[in-house]
Amino acid sequence: MADIVTLVMESRAKSGKRENGRMRRAGYVPCIMYGPEISENIMGKVNMREIERILAGRWESTRLNVKLPDGREELCIIREAQRHPLTDIPLHIDFLHLVRGRKINVNIPVEVTGKENSQGVKDGGVLESIHEIEVETLPMSIPDVITVDVSALNIGDAIHVKDLALPENVTALADPELIVAQVVTSRGVEDAAPEEEAEAKSAADVEVVAKGKAAKEDEDSDDKK
Repeated sequence: MADIVTLVMESRAKSGKRENGRMRRAGYVPCIMYGPEISENIMGKVNMREIERILAGRWESTRLNVKLPDGREELCIIREAQRHPLTDIPLHIDFLHLVRGRKINVNIPVEVTGKENSQGVKDGGVLESIHEIEVETLPMSIPDVITVDVSALNIGDAIHVKDLALPENVTALADPELIVAQVVTSRGVEDAAPEEEAEAKSAADVEVVAKGKAAKEDEDSDDKK
């Protein structure tokens, strides 16, 4: 489980598209914090470099200790990070306040291991996997990542949600039959099979033609006699 990251939220007096643009040019990202025990949403701004550093990692499962403008410190996670479609810079951050002892739903990144040992991959199969899975968990039990070992997979094998060994206090919310990782036949292998079948059919046709020709020659020979 990852350490709790500290982040400072500064106050902002104004909002709006123009003011947010000035804020970003000054090196800040507008943000808001909300949650079940926050009666009025808290608006503020955070340092852009600091938030980009967090967003560069597994931010979905990173717990934050946010220092609010009034001096309080609250535990939270980033619920949503809006980015510019072209530059990818953060445009707005939504913080969800966490209440100790109260479960929350959160998306946890999926990390695949053992690919190099998978016989299916060695045989030319292609490994497919999902990137994250939604779970229900307590704030202090949020896993940094869900690890999936695929080393035992052959072509056609799959690991489902029901097969996952999740940490204590963590429950998957996805369909138990949802495939988390699988090794499928590669395009090249699929294309090779019809070619092999065509070659075999062609060889069989040649053999049939040869037999037919031989039989015809025997008939002609009998007629001459």
